[in-house]
Amino acid sequence: MIITLAGHVDHGKTAIVQALTGVNTDRLKEEQERGLTIDLGFAYTTIDSQRIGFVDVPGHHRFIHNMIAGVANQQHALLVIAADDGIMPQTIEHAQILQLLGLRSGTIVLNKVDLVSKDRVHECHAAIEEFKHDQFLQGAKVFDVAAPSDQGIEALRAHLVETARQFDSTESDRPFRLAIDRSFSLRGAGTVVTGTVASGSVKISDEVHLTATGDRVRIRNLNVQGLDAETARIGDRCSLNIAGSDVNQAQRGDWLLSPKHDFPIRHVSIELSLLSDFPRRVKHWSSVHAYHLTDHTEARLALLEGNVAEPGTTTLADLHCEEDMHFKAGDRLILRDRDLSRTLGGATVLAYARDTNTRRRVEANLSFLRSLRSSVREQDHTASLSAYAGRGLVNLDEFTRFTLCERDLIEPYLESDLIECTEQEAIGSRVFTEIKESLHKSIAEFHETHPTQEGMTVKQLEQQTPTNMSSLRFVLDRMVERGELRHVAGQYAEAAHVAQGPSYDTVLFEKVEPMFDAEQPVSLGDVAKRLQMTFIDVEKAMRPMVAANVLVQINKNRYLTPNRIHELQHIASELAFEKPFTVREFRDSSGLGRNTVIDVLEYFDRVRLTQRRGDARVLLREN
Repeated sequence: MIITLAGHVDHGKTAIVQALTGVNTDRLKEEQERGLTIDLGFAYTTIDSQRIGFVDVPGHHRFIHNMIAGVANQQHALLVIAADDGIMPQTIEHAQILQLLGLRSGTIVLNKVDLVSKDRVHECHAAIEEFKHDQFLQGAKVFDVAAPSDQGIEALRAHLVETARQFDSTESDRPFRLAIDRSFSLRGAGTVVTGTVASGSVKISDEVHLTATGDRVRIRNLNVQGLDAETARIGDRCSLNIAGSDVNQAQRGDWLLSPKHDFPIRHVSIELSLLSDFPRRVKHWSSVHAYHLTDHTEARLALLEGNVAEPGTTTLADLHCEEDMHFKAGDRLILRDRDLSRTLGGATVLAYARDTNTRRRVEANLSFLRSLRSSVREQDHTASLSAYAGRGLVNLDEFTRFTLCERDLIEPYLESDLIECTEQEAIGSRVFTEIKESLHKSIAEFHETHPTQEGMTVKQLEQQTPTNMSSLRFVLDRMVERGELRHVAGQYAEAAHVAQGPSYDTVLFEKVEPMFDAEQPVSLGDVAKRLQMTFIDVEKAMRPMVAANVLVQINKNRYLTPNRIHELQHIASELAFEKPFTVREFRDSSGLGRNTVIDVLEYFDRVRLTQRRGDARVLLREN
């Protein structure tokens, strides 16, 4: 069991750990000189076969970031209150942070009872009973202690041992993650990092991903709760000797995790819980400090259910971070107000937000986030995927990385009739059907109104279909694959549709055809000049000609007739009959200018007629 200390500065946290373990956790010279804990300290002891670790955290408000870095939700809290001071500001804030981070059990120590009267001790007990009401410490036992003289230490030790025996460390089948809180080098061993295992397990010789370098590293040795071990599991305090490229770059805030679940991200949707004693309303786009285990970033808080949020309430919000973070679904965060330098509340991560330009306050997005609350809390990956897919297209690789989900857990759902999917993307069947029916309706109406035109472009369909572009393209691709639609020259049409007569300007075509069929075809810009038209108008007029297959678009500025293309394909075939041919050889045989030659050959490469190999080209198929 790991015990995290908490409490106001100079209330005796370090002295209590030393009385329990014999270890002075103030390891820094500055800490020892000032008698003030600045950074995290660690101590381990074995009592009656129970291995117990202590994480000593600073109590001064200036070092609150270090205090948060020492807390993980698979821990037991030891809240220390000095009898002479009583409950102080950091007593309250530390207890709030512990609760916001999900700790479920704790013990309270009333220290320095030897310095006050019995009446004062009774006053403190009464204040503590009121203080711990209606929070995770509500059932916590209170022990009177005087650390320097060991008064009350034995009773506290016996209680902690019994708590360790009964402590329920929730097992998890989620992949391995560890937030690094220290990194140092040992002679003869190399780089060692320490931290608390946030999920999963790791063993010697495993390869894991180090976010500091983006590379894989190997676990050479590991130590759990101060003892050599083969495996570390969720909730364990451990040190890991790692080997790999640039491992010395690891520092507090970096992560070790399963390689296939690395997913740095800056924007997430959260469920925000505001503290009831926060002194003011929180405004939309407030500047905050976001703490995620040992990591930290500055961020903006975008409220989704209004422009202000009242203290003591819970609301939905987006968190826009200034740096990449390694948030996962269900992670707990601490948010502190940047101006007031105090904790405003906590948050549970619900969803990742890749596209932050979409309308975030619409009811569809809010309903999506509300539906995630229970599935994220219960780690129900199928329900979470159903919520994502019910909103629109979801990238399955991003989903599994963000939720720490193994693909086989959602495979039965992917094979059901409830979802349409490829190997990498998926969308809910209901949404798929709605989009498909909308597309059929739009295209059918277009055919009726414009019988001479081949079909609609993606841009036209996007304007008439209530979905985003990625979902639209996914459905269109599936409909084309299944023969429900035809896709010709960038336009989508019903499978049975046949355009009635020319869909293009035949008068204009008679003017431009000789220019594009010439021995030296002209560019679109030259056509515009000769016809005294704007480039945009000429380009727009060319589209239906391409759709009708009377012109072939080589690139944005170059068009040829099918006849001229056939002639040039024949030349390429003859040149490639014996050996690969160069640009110069094709130019000499075709009589085209160099720029036109390059445009034509690049077109041949795109349509897989030829393939470039060094400075020459080979024929891939006959024309």
